[in-house]
Amino acid sequence: MGLYKTIGHVVLEKADVGGTCAAMAICGDLPAGDTPESTGSVTGELKGSLALFFSKDFVSGISKYGADYLQAAVFGFSVSSAEESPVLGPGSEFGSGCAGILAAGGNAYVYVTEGSGMCIVRTALVFGKKKFVKCLSPEFGGEDILLLDEGTVLIACPEKWADEVLLGEGCSGQFSPMSALDVDDISGDDAFDRHLKELAGERFEGCIAALAVK
Repeated sequence: MGLYKTIGHVVLEKADVGGTCAAMAICGDLPAGDTPESTGSVTGELKGSLALFFSKDFVSGISKYGADYLQAAVFGFSVSSAEESPVLGPGSEFGSGCAGILAAGGNAYVYVTEGSGMCIVRTALVFGKKKFVKCLSPEFGGEDILLLDEGTVLIACPEKWADEVLLGEGCSGQFSPMSALDVDDISGDDAFDRHLKELAGERFEGCIAALAVK
């Protein structure tokens, strides 16, 4: 996992569960002091509860059932009783909105809340060439389960930035988007974050959380 943040909130967790890699990234593009009154603030308690969910419920589920636990349990993560908001998913409460990634082994559950300004982008082969492809957009929000092949990079980030940098003609930094996030050139979390920071550039506002599959 890696992150780069100037404004917003990010929750990042990862674990190795008996050889199964698991990770969670929840990333909200929230301007400081400018969130709608109808939405709750992102508190330390909320971040802690999400981290506890990952380390307790999700990791223990993988330990018991293996990587397939992700598909079996996603429905339970993304729904709740009428008086409570879901832990994860398009209906979860994380300030004014967010994009999220929950991964186990070769699969990832991804979601975007409607109107959040965030999106999910991944690398994929398009006519034999590796490109960035947008999976989910904030216009309608939504959720999906994606297969993660070796070399895949999965990113939760502001849609405006994704359109201009990842899906546009180029980026403001020294490297092209694809070369900057080359999985073979990412040695660890610090290196990954450094690559994201270089790619984002000095004028970036928002937050990015990314998962690289090696």
